[in-house]
Amino acid sequence: MTKWSYVAGVLAAVTLQACAVEKKPPVVESGKAVVQAYVDAWNKHDSVAIDTLLTADAIHEDFAQNFRGEGRAEIVKFMRGHLAVEPDFKWQVTNSIEEGRYVALEWTWTATYTGPDPTGKPVTNRRISGRGASFAQLENRKIKRFSDYFDIASLFR
Repeated sequence: MTKWSYVAGVLAAVTLQACAVEKKPPVVESGKAVVQAYVDAWNKHDSVAIDTLLTADAIHEDFAQNFRGEGRAEIVKFMRGHLAVEPDFKWQVTNSIEEGRYVALEWTWTATYTGPDPTGKPVTNRRISGRGASFAQLENRKIKRFSDYFDIASLFR
């Protein structure tokens, strides 16, 4: 009977372990969700969240402002520059599409701006708003490249 007790005990242990170790499929965050989290981090002025959403060698390009930041530190510095002249900016995604590791989005930007306008003339507390588009490339659910396209003069019309 000892042999049968041993076999029954092993079967019971294996059955319990199989029930307890139920593997759940990993939750794969969509590229749209990652990009929206990046926009949200900008809106919240959350540089820590930005660090977690970018690859170590990420690139953020803002063609209208002639900016190309390589790496998290340069991108966070760029965000802080916006905070200095547009402390209440709001970046809102209005439409987005995703295809594989790429996300394209349309957006609006509103802010109260203090600084030089596109002609170099100083302005103080001027409400600005405009529309633009961005293109993001993701790698392992992080942003590898983010490029903004918009007409900066249109923000001041």
